[in-house]
Amino acid sequence: MKFTKPVVAIFILFVIYVVYVLFIAESKEIFDMTKLNPDDNKNVDVRVYLAKDKPIQIDAAQNVSVFYIKDKNNKIYKVQGPADIPEGFHDAEIIVLRGHLHHDYFHASSIVKIE
Repeated sequence: MKFTKPVVAIFILFVIYVVYVLFIAESKEIFDMTKLNPDDNKNVDVRVYLAKDKPIQIDAAQNVSVFYIKDKNNKIYKVQGPADIPEGFHDAEIIVLRGHLHHDYFHASSIVKIE
């Protein structure tokens, strides 16, 4: 019976670790855009590559930017997002976007982070 307290403590720490990894820790995996449904308007965060070989266009008058991303499968998607892109965006390798997929483009409501 002396081992009961250490075993319970280890079990509780393990449960806390699992909860952290599953729900709190930020994923470093590149997103697979095929998991999104174009008919679902729910905003999700996606971590993708910025397609640097494609143009980045900003129309401040309409408050819109247009650029391209690559997902986990190296498929290229057009993105329509906000005109106020973060400093260093053009040099970013990976970006995190919040938005939803339409049939012909991804609508980014915000650029969450650049890496």
